[in-house]
Amino acid sequence: MRTDDRTRTKNDRATAAGLIGGAAVCAALAAGTESAVPVWLAAGMLAGALMVYRRTVERRPYAYWPAWVAGAALALLLAWQAEEELAPLVFLPLAGVEILVALVLFALWRRRRTGRGDWIVWLPDEGVLLRREWTRRDAIRWAEDDYRHPCAISPLDEFPAMANEVPHYPDHERPLYRAPRLDEQP
Repeated sequence: MRTDDRTRTKNDRATAAGLIGGAAVCAALAAGTESAVPVWLAAGMLAGALMVYRRTVERRPYAYWPAWVAGAALALLLAWQAEEELAPLVFLPLAGVEILVALVLFALWRRRRTGRGDWIVWLPDEGVLLRREWTRRDAIRWAEDDYRHPCAISPLDEFPAMANEVPHYPDHERPLYRAPRLDEQP
């Protein structure tokens, strides 16, 4: 990741945190004043925070669980301002389902966060890690379409020693770009 990308990610996360903080302040104002305007502002800020935060999340399996949490919070905010007979029928069950889905996705994301379940493309004779992919399909596609040389495809869990190795071709945006090694840099 380049320095510009790190700075942009840091700024986007700070913006998302500011929007979430603003949404919390608006929700507190709505509770104190019983006005609808702060609730709608909080809902807008929460949706905006989700859009900004989405750009910072690494494209990994189950990494979209914060969207379900934000959806549940939005459903609760809408239930707060909905008509009394509509809230228990529509918004509260919706919030319950969304928080349940968010919990399941969070558990799956946490399990896969450290790389468990990843697939590796490697050269068994030399013990060289070529590429690390999130799914078997992506590993096969890269080995057949881009690399086109004999290599092995295995689950990372079978070779835990490879978990800390840096692949020769790590960039998902440029499949055959070989990043310079630390010992090769001037």
